[in-house]
Amino acid sequence: MDHHQIVIVGGGTAGITVAARLRNADPSLDIVIIEPSEKHYYQPLWTLVGGGMFKPEESGRDEEELIPYGVKWIQDRVDSFSPDANSLSTRGCETIGYDYLIVAPGIQVNWDQVKGLKESVGKDGVCSNYSIDTVASTWKFISELKQGVALFTQPAGAVKCGGAPQKIC
Repeated sequence: MDHHQIVIVGGGTAGITVAARLRNADPSLDIVIIEPSEKHYYQPLWTLVGGGMFKPEESGRDEEELIPYGVKWIQDRVDSFSPDANSLSTRGCETIGYDYLIVAPGIQVNWDQVKGLKESVGKDGVCSNYSIDTVASTWKFISELKQGVALFTQPAGAVKCGGAPQKIC
């Protein structure tokens, strides 16, 4: 079993930032980030992508480029946590022990929570700025709108960047 002082689950903006700050504070720390994605997307830019100012691909960079110097990257998913044993298991069947664990996996969009949304997003004017797979359709639909009313909504619960639906125009 591999063992590290600090294991960070999630290589998004939060995980990368925490790793960099810890590493800057103490370069001797043994830090690992577990993140399955090859691409890191700067999601705050998606509002501007949806507004037609940037292309979706401009919001992405290779994850490898963003891993702080001296931090190890394990490209895998976490399957389970064993807090009593200070360890976790990855989908690739690796067991990793830790002294400290930081869990920052980000938020996943759950299209199924709204009936019919999964089948509709990206078609017939239904769009979202909350996914790299759907954000380009926002500008497409806005730029093609010649008459009528554009209706922007946002979920009632917690969302990442709650103002994104309101800042589009």
